[in-house]
Amino acid sequence: MHHWRTFLAALIVVACGDQMPPSAVGGSASMLANAQSELVPAVVFNTQMRSELEVPACASESKGHAQVKVLEDGTIEAAATISNKGGESVRFGHIHHLPPGQATGPIIWWLTTPVGVDLNLTEEHIDVQQQGVFVTNPHFATAELALAELLSDPSSFYVNFHSDVCPGGFARGFLP
Repeated sequence: MHHWRTFLAALIVVACGDQMPPSAVGGSASMLANAQSELVPAVVFNTQMRSELEVPACASESKGHAQVKVLEDGTIEAAATISNKGGESVRFGHIHHLPPGQATGPIIWWLTTPVGVDLNLTEEHIDVQQQGVFVTNPHFATAELALAELLSDPSSFYVNFHSDVCPGGFARGFLP
């Protein structure tokens, strides 16, 4: 709703531009550009995270759903909901890159902060919302290169969460 109000306000300012001083018209053009950029939809990936997709395999009752949004400016926003049926101590979550023929891949973006800190979340229902934090890794020298690969080949990336019971990961889901 906020986006529509901003867009409509910008249109009104532009429509009235011939009655405004030239300095105000330039400002209205930038308002219109900002309003239009807010209307560009994010690229959204959804995945179901399950223990049977993990490598190495881990017997866990916990599972979840993750949504990864790539905003126009390249920001990664992630939301994950975990059903922690096993009562595990959830440590952290990531987006990994999986090269062809490999079973696991390096962390590309952390989905929990502080980075590297064991969160010890033990609730039965866990919600995590976080901007992705790019980390140096052997696959991508920069966040821009990783983002380009994510957008061109999302199925080579997966989201997973780790726990004390399953340090290698208890729930994994591949991006479509």
